[in-house]
Amino acid sequence: MDLSGKQILITNCCGLGDLIMFTPALRSLKEKFPSCHITFVCRDNYRDALIGLPYVDEVACIYRGKPFGRYRTVPALINKDIVVFTDWQVILMIFSKLLRIPFVAGYRRENHILSKCLKKELTEHPLLSKDYVACTNARIISNALEIKIKGDMTKIDISEPQTKDVQSVDKMLKSIGLKPDSQYILMTPFTGFEQRNLPIHNAIEFVKMVEKIYDLPVVISAPKKKWEIAKEISKYTLINETSIREFVELVKRSEILVTPDSGPMHVAGAVEKKCVAIFGKDLPSRWAPKRNCIPLYLNPPCSPCDDDTARKCSLSCINNITADMIFEACEQIIKNKN
Repeated sequence: MDLSGKQILITNCCGLGDLIMFTPALRSLKEKFPSCHITFVCRDNYRDALIGLPYVDEVACIYRGKPFGRYRTVPALINKDIVVFTDWQVILMIFSKLLRIPFVAGYRRENHILSKCLKKELTEHPLLSKDYVACTNARIISNALEIKIKGDMTKIDISEPQTKDVQSVDKMLKSIGLKPDSQYILMTPFTGFEQRNLPIHNAIEFVKMVEKIYDLPVVISAPKKKWEIAKEISKYTLINETSIREFVELVKRSEILVTPDSGPMHVAGAVEKKCVAIFGKDLPSRWAPKRNCIPLYLNPPCSPCDDDTARKCSLSCINNITADMIFEACEQIIKNKN
């Protein structure tokens, strides 16, 4: 398919990591067809992750939980030649039909009337493959658009912080008693899924080891609802109400990021920051950044598992990754740097 001059819209309204893992495919698509216009649809709180990337011409948003949140994206469909739904978007699929968009690709649902709107069925899915998700996404886009895109799919991207973001992070660090140029390890022990969270006792023990042996502050970035728990881990605690770009700046300044398998891990991958990534229910081969990342994974026989299984599971595989293991991985990075 010749995409020169075509208006293309692609959706992915999952997590921040899912979004970042689409960037290599989008970059390669633009390199192959420089005159095509790429609109990417994502959740509104992740919009700034893409704004400013040279190969994304427009970012449209789904506003979950807000009045007419999904309808606000409909104008982005106008005059599109091609739409690729990598997630199920009922409202947008209906309007794709009403607007008579010539080519619509997506996943079919058995006996669902909207499946008839699809001209091309997507058959591959990132969670059904053990391959690195960015590579799977590139194949999905290639198959959907009937093209062959090439390039380095291990190089993921995120928007660069602006001057105001840098200044804001200066203030954040000063608010917890650190200088803007202080060295620190950044830890994000909490995720959007409780079963992925780093066990608190392991986090506390890790911080004690770092402070004793390296005299380095460990800065905790935590959601407001975890504030009291986070303060038990480290006195250098920031409530994670940062913007995407502010968080990128916070990661860039850190010596190492320590995090469970979650969005911050992908931010570190995008800025090529040293990262210790802790895996329990999912596969490092699928999600761990290919550069500057030490994944900790015990390869439990039941991994990978879905979210429902993880909620019911009593094994808590991430619990078995100890503070000693995390510290040893960080020590390996520190020694190599020195």
